[in-house]
Amino acid sequence: MNRTKALIVMLCMASMAFAKKGDWVTIKNGDLWYDTEGKVVQAHGAGFLQMGDTWYMIGEDRSRSWNPDVNMYSSKDLQTWKFEGKIIENGVTHSDLGRSRFIERPKLMYCKKTKQFVVWCHWEGSNYGASEAGVFYADKITGPYKFHAGERPLGIKSRDCNVFVDDDGTAWFISTIEENQHLGFFRLADDYLSAVECTQLFKRQAREAPAIVKVDGIYYMLSSACTGWNPNQCKLSWTRNLTEGWSQLENIGDNIAYDTQAASILTIKGTKTTTYLYVGDRWMDPDLPRSKTIIFPITFKDGKCDFTYREQFEINFKTGEWREVKS
Repeated sequence: MNRTKALIVMLCMASMAFAKKGDWVTIKNGDLWYDTEGKVVQAHGAGFLQMGDTWYMIGEDRSRSWNPDVNMYSSKDLQTWKFEGKIIENGVTHSDLGRSRFIERPKLMYCKKTKQFVVWCHWEGSNYGASEAGVFYADKITGPYKFHAGERPLGIKSRDCNVFVDDDGTAWFISTIEENQHLGFFRLADDYLSAVECTQLFKRQAREAPAIVKVDGIYYMLSSACTGWNPNQCKLSWTRNLTEGWSQLENIGDNIAYDTQAASILTIKGTKTTTYLYVGDRWMDPDLPRSKTIIFPITFKDGKCDFTYREQFEINFKTGEWREVKS
């Protein structure tokens, strides 16, 4: 390791160490993330999966801007990230990747029935004409991941996407469908490798970046309009039945979602309380490779969401508590 790289690693590790106060971790927004080797974290459009006390994050490697690989990182505090490797790689995992196909918004699930890890993503071609979903699977969370399918689920055009696993283990793939006009709620097979039915919702409302969480028996969804890399108003909807009865979309936060677009909502279950963390992409800040990942706590109650940006905050992963930090 040369001196420059060693210095970068030491500075990164030092900043991570100073961010901890006992069991409390300070999370500060607006800066690039660095892994434990001192390299910029590349995991845009991130998906998360918690196994034990470890969070695994996968996302687009935009270091080349276009035709991203999919990277995986692990962390116990959402700040100290270890690079686990490229789990889906151009020209390696599939010969079309990096040529006629590319990946956006990879999301990770664990199927208890098959004991396999499954990735669903937006599987796209030139000019967004393919409009397909890609599916990969592995026996170990860090891979190697194998290609299972790249197609329009149930023959339906599918683009921007996310996943949701319900309390009973039922998995859902939620994507903007039919030229970005509606949202498709695809119920997945028991092995999570294919879709078995689709319910079309939010018709002709042009929503994308759907992120769903279940709180006290209520499903909440955050989503955005379709404006490319430009931020727009985040909206909230809720229901007690995932495939029907959704409330009208309601504006939350400021008119550009604090310059973010929803990627995931994390559930931090502690010994004292449960905290929900919004994870959003701050695209093109200042460009794709250096786009930022933004995290801040949000609260849900009785069909409402407190969606207030915090430049920094402290969280205790043991108790689940969080607290304000003055900038």
